[in-house]
Amino acid sequence: MTPTPRPRNNTIDILRGIAIFTMVAANFSASLLQAEDKVLAFRLYGTFAAPLFIFLAGMMVVMTQTRHRHFSHYLHRGLLIIGVACLLDIIIWQLWPLLGYDVLYLTGLAIPCVAVLSRYCQPTARLILAAILLLSAPALQKLFGYREELVSVELAALSFPDYLHLLFSASTAQRLLLDGWFPLIPWLGFALVGSALGSYTVKGYALTTRSLLIIGLTTACIGITIWLWQQPHLVIREGYSELFYPPSIGYALTACGLILTGFYAVAHTQHWALHQPFLKLGHASLFMYLFHQLFLVTVLKPIAAVNNLPLMPFLLLYVTVISMMVAIGYGLAAFKQRQKNLPFIVRFLLGG
Repeated sequence: MTPTPRPRNNTIDILRGIAIFTMVAANFSASLLQAEDKVLAFRLYGTFAAPLFIFLAGMMVVMTQTRHRHFSHYLHRGLLIIGVACLLDIIIWQLWPLLGYDVLYLTGLAIPCVAVLSRYCQPTARLILAAILLLSAPALQKLFGYREELVSVELAALSFPDYLHLLFSASTAQRLLLDGWFPLIPWLGFALVGSALGSYTVKGYALTTRSLLIIGLTTACIGITIWLWQQPHLVIREGYSELFYPPSIGYALTACGLILTGFYAVAHTQHWALHQPFLKLGHASLFMYLFHQLFLVTVLKPIAAVNNLPLMPFLLLYVTVISMMVAIGYGLAAFKQRQKNLPFIVRFLLGG
């Protein structure tokens, strides 16, 4: 029997949309913004999009388990996302896949991991495991090393046998676990925290309760204090300037606290008209992620005039592209409203 569709959770979709909104700026800046304008305020702007995405992925696994009871559903979904990540590397970026581990790889790995852990571990146990992952990362990076530069391997630069040798090397294993773009340690921890909040939500915990705000603000304040005290050495990787290369303890706590605070704020204001553009972006978050990457590589990067832009022209370009994406979001919403029996792969790409 086909599970009965349930109404979408607007709070989660709005937060997805906010993540897309800020991530586009962070990703565009790597290729299009001149280095001297990557000031701290701008670097901070896109720094919390990735943990929010991962947090929401973990949360949604738990919140859909009443409809999808079999592990195979989450395994298939995770493998599909990893497949999309591989195609993005190969077709768009012309890179060998499964080497750098961008955010889609992490999401694809996190979904089945969270599906297993959420079935056999109570939320408290998952929070403890998340804390171990988030807090142990700096020590493990110091012990095994954190490579600041990640060399992207182009398809033309390596033969297939040499690629396989690199794929199954200790170097690639370290990227997956510790120092890739989004390694499992500590980033899987955000998915586990999200899964715990999902479990509490399923049990009736309201996202509008004041305790969530208090926990979020307290965690964020502790995180910011530790972050400022640590003053970690942060790097810009291949133009990407988010403040989590490498992710520090202060950053991890700050991100968790801000995400929880964001849940409270959006849950209280989800009916505001201000949120409608974010809602449309969030309804098709995977499509929006793929679209902005494709648009960057095929349209913007070949245009010399929009490369190495000063901050103000860059922001104008960013707002223009985001406006176009929001318009596409409205169009996709109308399309999905008319087409009720879309093929699975189309629903997967366009968002349920």
